[in-house]
Amino acid sequence: MTALDAQAAPPLAGLRVLDLSTVVAGPFGSEILGQLGADVIRIQPPPADPAWAARPRGAPVSEAEGFTWALQRNKRSLCVDLKKAEGREVFLDLVRRSDVVYENFRPGVMQRLGLDYAALAAVNQRIIACAISGFGSTGPWAEVGAYDVAVQALGGSMSITGTGEPGSIPCRWGVPVGDIAGSMYAVIGVLAALEERERTGRGQAVEVALLDAQLALNTYRVPQAFGAGVKFETPSPRQGGAGSVPYGPFRCGDGAWLVIAIASNFWKPFCEAIGAAELLADVRFASLALRQQNQPSLDVLLEQRFLGAPAAEWEAKLIARGVPCGKVNTIAGAFAQAQAQARGMLVRFEEPGGREVFAAANPIRFMGEAPWPQHPPRPKGADTAPILADLLLYPEARIASLREQGIVA
Repeated sequence: MTALDAQAAPPLAGLRVLDLSTVVAGPFGSEILGQLGADVIRIQPPPADPAWAARPRGAPVSEAEGFTWALQRNKRSLCVDLKKAEGREVFLDLVRRSDVVYENFRPGVMQRLGLDYAALAAVNQRIIACAISGFGSTGPWAEVGAYDVAVQALGGSMSITGTGEPGSIPCRWGVPVGDIAGSMYAVIGVLAALEERERTGRGQAVEVALLDAQLALNTYRVPQAFGAGVKFETPSPRQGGAGSVPYGPFRCGDGAWLVIAIASNFWKPFCEAIGAAELLADVRFASLALRQQNQPSLDVLLEQRFLGAPAAEWEAKLIARGVPCGKVNTIAGAFAQAQAQARGMLVRFEEPGGREVFAAANPIRFMGEAPWPQHPPRPKGADTAPILADLLLYPEARIASLREQGIVA
């Protein structure tokens, strides 16, 4: 059972994670563990935050608040100064009662604090220590810091992400996929180490480098690049990796864009759905090879056709025939669409002052089980006292002493 919701029994109930991670590259993963029921305790340096001010309904969510609401739900918060010996003692007491220590410091920071894997395992041989960093603990860049945009560039995929126009500027993803991929691999590593612990009784040190994760995301492009000697360029938006034609975005009558991906088995239902059965009799488009050869002419015909109705109307007609397509949505529009609503992918929270805050739900489903409750972020240090008292069983006098010395907040 998690300390946040004693009634829930999700898969990771009973697992305790000490989360030292910051920004996106760590917290995205620890949020996943929290969504799955782990008792995630954020370990943060003093001072604690004051209680959050009540905000009325309709008040905007700032960029900083967006990070908090996206990445720090389903976690408790404890403030302790790990640079002080007594603060490290508190932390090691927590390690004795925990399963995972999860951090994204640069390599060497935990060792300088005296909290590397050897120190953690000395007090708990079953502990899993997961470290996320830009480049890992080996190699010439091991101690270099990394930002998501640099990792995306170094990982290769940015060279083939852009508008496809000659001389266009390379583009990063609209979300920090370098950070996110590292976090996801870290969660996989933690779960695998926990499974190994079931067999051996021993913990494990897990390391994930953001660059390694970004390189792994290149998937099928890697054997193509090395085995076939293919030199990739930024592809045209109307060219898919599988060679499908027609493909990509088309502007519709309302100014919105509709993306299509029409493999050969969808060509007939596609033409019928958009009311262009005459294309089926056009010898220029009778096969995939011919459609590829005559793509410019086909694109012009489709551009004219799609301008005749709004994107949502075309989308409805194509979906009704099972043809792969999708209107290019805004972020809010993506969560408002019927499919996302049916899947319950938007979670609503209401703050004490009445402000509504929305966040993405857990995309993992378990058959026969309802989604587990999601818990809002906690102010920094909000759970320090109860964790020290209820989990570590510290007497009030010791908690007061630690607070007075500034070791906890």
